[in-house]
Amino acid sequence: ADVAILGMDIDVQTIEDNVISLEMLFKTWLHDYSTEREHLHLLLPSGGFSHATAPKTTLMCLKCDLQERLLDPALLSGTVDGTMRAADLNSPSQMAAWPATELYKLQVVKALKSEGVCESVVYGLPFIIRPTSCWQLDWDDLETNQHSFHALCRSLLQRKWMLLAKREPRNVSPNWNITVHSYYIIVPSDSATLLVKAVAIRELLLPSTFPALLAEHPEGVHAPIESALNSLEVEVAYNPLHVKSNLYKYLKSVLYKPLHRQQAQPRDQRPERHQPKQHQSRAKATVAPLLMAASPVQVFRPAAVRRDSCERSLLPKE
Repeated sequence: ADVAILGMDIDVQTIEDNVISLEMLFKTWLHDYSTEREHLHLLLPSGGFSHATAPKTTLMCLKCDLQERLLDPALLSGTVDGTMRAADLNSPSQMAAWPATELYKLQVVKALKSEGVCESVVYGLPFIIRPTSCWQLDWDDLETNQHSFHALCRSLLQRKWMLLAKREPRNVSPNWNITVHSYYIIVPSDSATLLVKAVAIRELLLPSTFPALLAEHPEGVHAPIESALNSLEVEVAYNPLHVKSNLYKYLKSVLYKPLHRQQAQPRDQRPERHQPKQHQSRAKATVAPLLMAASPVQVFRPAAVRRDSCERSLLPKE
């Protein structure tokens, strides 16, 4: 036992003296930092350098890790009037960063201009893509993969491009005659990470028409709108740390609600009817045992949920 204790690694962390820093420290428990295997293979066309020696179907593979950007609100039951349902992890458009039990493959099919993607067709939770830190890879391969990933991030940012990628089928079997493909957009940022989000396909779109803006407004309408807008406080960027929804208070009330309920006693432990009543002035000496509240990991990390991106600052477009 002493040898095991001496061989343990102790990670000492220093944090700022404020609530947010302490909160983020505990939230790091929700990330998967294991390096047993890579989570994602990002497949790119090999380009024009190897056409003479390799067929056109040759693909460049960047080995990546996935990390969650947000907690899934659907996994926090009852937070929105009880109407939200947990995400289906078997859906072709669903990815999970924790646990890393599946290797995802995204094949890039084309590039998109950054201003050419409408936000109304992007859905689902965002995930962060970063170069893998899998220890099973050779050190030279790991370093080459990291440099290639950084070069991709820089080139996309300079070109102001996004990537449209198709997810390869999870299982390839002769019994599967029809495969449903899901598509994702991959967005660069100022950091050495990429953002990936599911994007709608033709089958998911609902019919809609968007009327053009009127060139002229009725008299007396424009001025009140301008006055209302002028009264608003303007911030340069959205900072989620400044917006609270009382979610912690709600979860606390849900976790501690059973404490106020008297547990029914088994029949064999109930007092007999013929026993005389105790004196009213005598205080009761027994209380119901306290129920232990679930730990944060048990609350926010279900059995099959998903896995720092952009830690320096919030992404301008993400």
